Amino acid sequence: MEIIESKFLGFCSGVDRAYRFVKNLLKETKEVYISKELVHNKYVNNELESEGLKFVDNIDKVPNNAIFIIPAHGLSLNELKKANEKKLKIIDLTCPLVIKSLKIGKKILEKGDYLFIVGEKNHQEIVFLYSNLKSEKTFIIDENDDIPNIDDNVGVIVQTTKSEEFYEKIKYKIKEKIKNVEFFDTICIESKKRQEEVIELSKKVDFLIIIGGKNSSNTKRLYEISKNYVDSIHIENENEIDENYIKNFKKIGIISGTSTPRDIIERVKDKCLKLQ
Repeated sequence: MEIIESKFLGFCSGVDRAYRFVKNLLKETKEVYISKELVHNKYVNNELESEGLKFVDNIDKVPNNAIFIIPAHGLSLNELKKANEKKLKIIDLTCPLVIKSLKIGKKILEKGDYLFIVGEKNHQEIVFLYSNLKSEKTFIIDENDDIPNIDDNVGVIVQTTKSEEFYEKIKYKIKEKIKNVEFFDTICIESKKRQEEVIELSKKVDFLIIIGGKNSSNTKRLYEISKNYVDSIHIENENEIDENYIKNFKKIGIISGTSTPRDIIERVKDKCLKLQ
């Protein structure tokens, strides 16, 4: 059996920055709270929780004056208002690419144009963007939504973790309905590179393993793409590997989502090599 590793494994630069920051912060204080998750990987979150990071699904659960982290996908305006009312010491780790999407959205609305935010309505990033860009001219557009009939200029931004294929499909639907439309490519460049890589890797192997959280949008995108080209599986760790199944393959590829730690990747690789 030959293992072919992707050029893109482990944390992206944004996740690595946030992870290292929180690890260092927890060395200084154990009273640190965060909204929902730091990243979409339960093993990373569990590790940080064991070191003192406290996850909350509601700002009301955070004590007044506590240290509070805004995660990579941002925090809605309503939650931010509550955080300020509780006089929380806010550390903003919102991904710079998400902030870039927000700035583009604001410019579109300032011009008087309509704004389409393309993505999953309940995804934390979309909730953050919509709360800051909500207006009579703002619409969230998901995969199966109807495109509004608008006879005016429209600007479009897309969730950073979505795939190029997804965005192209939405673009086609929008172009069918709207004449004056400008599309902005706000897909994360590191996610995009991994999506391109998964296609190339699929051509070189008999079986492809995608490692990452089951709730990780960018990891799910990799799996959705890869299964169109080669037999694939999306796993969170080595325990999900079906030994009897994969031992029949000669070339196995490994790629990960942007929130997957290297130690899990190495354990997956080691388990595959033991099957030789």
